[in-house]
Amino acid sequence: MRKITVHLGNRSYPILIGRNLLSKIGGLLKPLKLGQKVLIVSNKKVASRFLAPVSRSLSRSGFKVYSYLLSYGDERDKSEKELSKLWSAMARVSLDRTSTVVALGGGVVGDVAGFAASTYMRGISLVQVPTTLLAQVDSAIGGKTAIDLSNAKNVVGTFYQPRIVFSDVETLKTISPEIFRDSLAEVIKYGMIQDSKLFDLLEKKGRWFIKSVKQKSLGQQELQFLEEIVWRSALVKAKVVQEDERETKGRRMILNYGHTFAHALEGASKFKMAHGEAVACGMILAGELALKTGLFSIQAQARQISLIRQISFPVKYRFLSSEILTFMKRDKKARNGKLRLILPTRIGRVKVFENVPENWIRNVLDRYRSVR
Repeated sequence: MRKITVHLGNRSYPILIGRNLLSKIGGLLKPLKLGQKVLIVSNKKVASRFLAPVSRSLSRSGFKVYSYLLSYGDERDKSEKELSKLWSAMARVSLDRTSTVVALGGGVVGDVAGFAASTYMRGISLVQVPTTLLAQVDSAIGGKTAIDLSNAKNVVGTFYQPRIVFSDVETLKTISPEIFRDSLAEVIKYGMIQDSKLFDLLEKKGRWFIKSVKQKSLGQQELQFLEEIVWRSALVKAKVVQEDERETKGRRMILNYGHTFAHALEGASKFKMAHGEAVACGMILAGELALKTGLFSIQAQARQISLIRQISFPVKYRFLSSEILTFMKRDKKARNGKLRLILPTRIGRVKVFENVPENWIRNVLDRYRSVR
């Protein structure tokens, strides 16, 4: 088991990464001196696989355990209606200020359970138990919680740090190849922004890993690989969060490398484009723009494109540059109508740039349109 500490003063917490952690959760929580009552928030699909071992472990350690399953198992669970139902469930089992919410699932579960914990009785303890690769490397770390409104995603939320994060890579064994591909785009992002050794590891073993996933043969070597990339990604995320917990210093913006383009592509597709595919395209477009401005070398961009193609992402979209630019200008990082873009300067390093000429962005978008 590996441990990373997110240093945030009295809000500091550990991230535990390893195998077979779910059966040990109760014992690992005991030193935190939490209250007796615990509410596990999950969904039906995740609960069918992982609720029993988590509940048993907590019960054996003396916790009084309750559970609540969200209705849909997808983004619809991040609605005002579902949040209200969760709050009611928390009150129904009489959670108090010493109680704990355990978010067992992917990013959606973590977001809505985290928001509920941060607001119920003005904040009770939260434990994140991410069961997807994307949640383990990204959403479970850093304290962002959110729900969606009918016309906007993630616009109502809080910064609320968990007491501890358990990333058990054994929970990833049942994930589909498509979801793995989607999540690996974010892992590549971490290599690009701050860990060239992670990027090297993905170049060396990415194709082999995807082949193993497709063959449904995740053995010890594959789990060791997953543990390594989760650990390296979490190290980067933890460091950035420590430097800029609430996005007030601009440092946390680098976590959105490729995402200004990606969110625009998702919007132009009416959210039919998978997030990982959009991020993959977004990173390539950011690299092309950096290349055009002289910030990034041809060789480095070739490596980025090659790695993304290794994990079978199609670098393709059919939207007009004007459509994409319209969505890009709505990006939350924009200031006074001007885009701020995270661009690479080398593998493992990016910077925030302002005042990139719009015609340069349009040119890059046009050049990559409908190209594999």
